[in-house]
Amino acid sequence: MTHPPCGPERHIARWALGARSAASNHSRAAVVAALLAALAVPTVIGCRRPEADAQPSPARDTAAPRQKPAVHFGKVTARPLAQTLDISGTLVADETSEAATQVGGLVVSVAIDVGSRVKKGDPLVVLDARNVALQSQAASAAVAQARAKLALQDGASPKGIDPDQVPEVRAAKQSMELAKSEAERVKQLYDQGAVPQSTWDAARTQAQNATAQYEAAVNGIRATVAALTSAQAQAGLASKAVLDTTVRAPFDGAIAEKRISVGEYASPGRVVAVVVRDNPLRLRIDVPEADIANIEVGKPVSVSVASFPDRLFPGVVKRIGASLKASSRTLPVEAEFDNSEGKLRPGLFAQGQLTLTGESRTAILVPESAVGTSGTSARVFVKSGDRVTERLVKPGRKIEGLVEVVGPLAEGDEIAIDKVSELADGIEVAAAQ
Repeated sequence: MTHPPCGPERHIARWALGARSAASNHSRAAVVAALLAALAVPTVIGCRRPEADAQPSPARDTAAPRQKPAVHFGKVTARPLAQTLDISGTLVADETSEAATQVGGLVVSVAIDVGSRVKKGDPLVVLDARNVALQSQAASAAVAQARAKLALQDGASPKGIDPDQVPEVRAAKQSMELAKSEAERVKQLYDQGAVPQSTWDAARTQAQNATAQYEAAVNGIRATVAALTSAQAQAGLASKAVLDTTVRAPFDGAIAEKRISVGEYASPGRVVAVVVRDNPLRLRIDVPEADIANIEVGKPVSVSVASFPDRLFPGVVKRIGASLKASSRTLPVEAEFDNSEGKLRPGLFAQGQLTLTGESRTAILVPESAVGTSGTSARVFVKSGDRVTERLVKPGRKIEGLVEVVGPLAEGDEIAIDKVSELADGIEVAAAQ
């Protein structure tokens, strides 16, 4: 549907009609007069589109009121607590041993791998023992031969042995005594002129030879005793070498590294595994010079690790260094932690508190659930009328579901203990029943 023109268009149209009528009936002057009359008509007459009349203006939406979160509140409490020192450090094994071979040989078996639990004396690596076993047999045979020569009974020691009790020496001694006795008898006969000089010379020489044979027998026995001692030592070394072909765990612990495999040749001194004693664990702490007067052996220590952020592991100060480190002006202190559960591992970074000597101080405590985080800051929300106010705090020790905080809080303040992540500074809340 076509609508008539409105506004100036309507007046221009009227002027055009009038102009054509004037041109046909009057002169040019009449045309000019008609044009001036058309321009003088007021143009204040408004026009309105039918669509605008037909469409009503939209109604303005009304925003729904925001619902107040229902929050439970708890009380800020104060309690005297012992003074503590914030500590941090890396947990280390109580002992670390690089288990190595003492003899050379081909590896025939490896009984462990990384993470294996071992007891003291458990076999780790076994080497080929055939060569040292043969050497041990040869040394044992030499010992048996020497003992037989000395006529030693099983279990008898060669120390303090009497050579005259050895059959060989005893026979030489008897021959010597007989030769001496004969030489004395011949000497008496020679002095009486009953025998010639040659007979006396022969008897005297025979006695001297018998004495020399006896002394040689005694010296031979002494040499045999020394040889037996040496053979026993060699046999002991050979026997030990046989035992050393099995590398064993030096203490109870775990395998941190395995450094050899079956088929490799291990020369003497080759490290085959690294064993760590992970119970207890040690924490090395550097205590500032100003606090060393308040450190004592036996003082409790508690730490947490990233693997178990909600758990505190108790320990105790075991060792205090003898001197300060000149570079940092700190005193090295070691604490020990029971690791019977096997939760902790050497190398974990731990942080916590060390209890100092001295008078207790009043600490502000809040429920653990009341502490929220905002970036790297900790915060709590204090009730203020029907709203909450944000307070930044620094958390410390955790005690029986409570956490020590340092910040603008006072005993008796009411703080939100739930929905902390939903709250903001100045927000209006409702107290949950």
